[in-house]
Amino acid sequence: MATYRKLKSGKWQARVSKDGKEFSIGTFRTKKEAEIEAGKVEERIYYGQTLNDRNMMFDEVVDEWLNEHKKSNVKESTFEQLEVIVRLHILPYFENKKIMRIRRSDINRWMKLYAEMKNEDGSDKYSYGSRVKYLSVMKSIFHYAVHELEVLEKNPTDRLTVPIQDSVAAHEKVKYYSLEELNKLLSFMKSYKHQRFEGYQLYYMLMYFLSETGLRISEALALKWTDIKDGKVTVERQTSRNNNNGLKLTTLKNTSSYRTIGLNEDLLHELKKFKLKQNEMILGMKSFHKSGDGIIFQNYMGNYLTPSTVRDMIQKYCEQAEVEYKGTHGFRHTHAVLLLESGASIKFVADRLGHKTIKTTSDTYLDITEKIEEDELKKFASYTSRKI
Repeated sequence: MATYRKLKSGKWQARVSKDGKEFSIGTFRTKKEAEIEAGKVEERIYYGQTLNDRNMMFDEVVDEWLNEHKKSNVKESTFEQLEVIVRLHILPYFENKKIMRIRRSDINRWMKLYAEMKNEDGSDKYSYGSRVKYLSVMKSIFHYAVHELEVLEKNPTDRLTVPIQDSVAAHEKVKYYSLEELNKLLSFMKSYKHQRFEGYQLYYMLMYFLSETGLRISEALALKWTDIKDGKVTVERQTSRNNNNGLKLTTLKNTSSYRTIGLNEDLLHELKKFKLKQNEMILGMKSFHKSGDGIIFQNYMGNYLTPSTVRDMIQKYCEQAEVEYKGTHGFRHTHAVLLLESGASIKFVADRLGHKTIKTTSDTYLDITEKIEEDELKKFASYTSRKI
């Protein structure tokens, strides 16, 4: 039995059932028109014909994809990200088009437009990674239109990719601290004295921890002391923001992000000293509060740090230490690069970072690993060379 809904625009949306699922077949000026079209579609379904409403608008497909498909199949934070991408970067260009009239050339022009957008300083307004994500969302929408809604016979995004030269440029943008830069920054932080809470080296501990574990900043800020056991840390949550910009704890990016990794002796020693100092501050100062969650990297109010606050503070400390600021993610890249330079395998690095596949790791650090391999080969050649 078809159902009908009057939209805010005054038009009527018709939905029909097929194989136990409801699908929109389009919007119509009057309810009568919607009923007539729904009758035709239900007849085609009854006789086993393909449900194929070529008049369906792109924004209707997107609405179905988001609310009927994605909302129940992805975590809340992922759904929010998808909704933002669709609203800001896809619908403004395609919402008033019929799904059947969107051509491959239209999508290529859209991709080119984003590739050519620049900031005032001439840098790319949208990174390679962002554009790959936008295209991935488009592919998912059209896949849904072809295989679930059955309103298209062919997917115009099949085999479309962001140009390979952009991929090369993306590798060049991986920012990490050299071992010399990292040691200079950590030495500065070790000697830095907080005016109000001298001895509570929160940001030294956080930077050192990030560079020794490769955790994402959101993962590190969600850690509790109970997550460290037998010389290992278990990662099973992250910090995020809700619609009111309030902090909340959420699930991780994907199943591979849930991991338990080893901590070296030096880091464990520093963590032990940090915990003792934290407890000393809690017991000895009325203005220093205990975290109810047992947070490792708590502020003096006993609350979670926010990634934006951490970014601002680390940038300030980098300037004072005269070390180029590489972003909070720079510590994650640094950990990976130092591991590779020390001879660790790509597989070990991938597992430690919580990457879904080894390909993600090798693609991210391709240029860097090639340089490492080249340097090692030179060492081997020098060692085995024969004087003739």
